Amino acid sequence: TLMLEATYGGKENIMPHREETDEELVKVIKETVERNGKVLIPTLGVGRAQEVMLAIEQMAREGRMPPVPVYIDGMVWDITAIHTAYPDFLSASVRNQVFQDNNPFISEIFKRVGSPTERKEVIEGGPCIVIATSGMLVGGASVEYFREFAGSKKNSIIFVCYQGVGSLGRQVQEGLKEISGVYPENIDTL
Repeated sequence: TLMLEATYGGKENIMPHREETDEELVKVIKETVERNGKVLIPTLGVGRAQEVMLAIEQMAREGRMPPVPVYIDGMVWDITAIHTAYPDFLSASVRNQVFQDNNPFISEIFKRVGSPTERKEVIEGGPCIVIATSGMLVGGASVEYFREFAGSKKNSIIFVCYQGVGSLGRQVQEGLKEISGVYPENIDTL
């Protein structure tokens, strides 16, 4: 018996190449930072968050994106610690980086948000990237950031996960104009 996760397994689900998605990610980050805005990346805590962290860390290390802090909020930080504790289950390149004391998950660009006070400082601070759970904007830290960021055209939201039918994330993707006083049309969506 073989069991596979198949969220993107439909025949119409043709995904772009990784290089293409990375370039789009860095483009949105650059444009948002240039207009003094913040980028929200709501994501699943397991797997996708770590993929996004690796991509952003590599872009920062290679100088392909502006030097802005990347705040990690929600369960992402704790789950990433588990990835680091078991590097044998990671790809060879990431495993080698961890074993050579060059762990990309603990890069200096990543800052943990661990309290409401720290979250408020991120919201009130300057340009940055926020990676937060939940990926579909159905609860968690990402909803709080979305509520604060959606009112400004300077900010962007980048969806990196499937947005389930009925979720706030799906509604925003489909062009929802107002959510109890929050106006998501003011925020760039990718």
